[in-house]
Amino acid sequence: MFLKCEPNPHQGGRMTRAVLFHHADQRFAIDAEALHNKPDLLNEFGPHNSLRFRTLDAIAYGLCFVGGVGTITVAWWMFFVGLAACVLMLAVNRKSAGEAARNAARRSTDNFRRLHELGCMWLVYE
Repeated sequence: MFLKCEPNPHQGGRMTRAVLFHHADQRFAIDAEALHNKPDLLNEFGPHNSLRFRTLDAIAYGLCFVGGVGTITVAWWMFFVGLAACVLMLAVNRKSAGEAARNAARRSTDNFRRLHELGCMWLVYE
């Protein structure tokens, strides 16, 4: 369920949240955090991926706003509910971005190569 923290060799070993998967008896990592922060990179692998993730992020931030409004109008603790919903939805969106890239990599060797060229995928040594 959760993303793993792995050092990204394309960015000087910076730790990042990554989706791990096995392909051809090797283990690869996809930088889900970078793909979530720059969803335009996913447009190469499917139409409207950028719009999808930006919309879902806007909904997550909207939930936080609704929690703030609920604090004023309903109960003092409503902000915590909105904040929790926002954080959970952003985590799910981050993982979904990594899984979309993983599915694209499994679909085509060109997508696999392109993800590596973008610095979003690397081989994990155990």
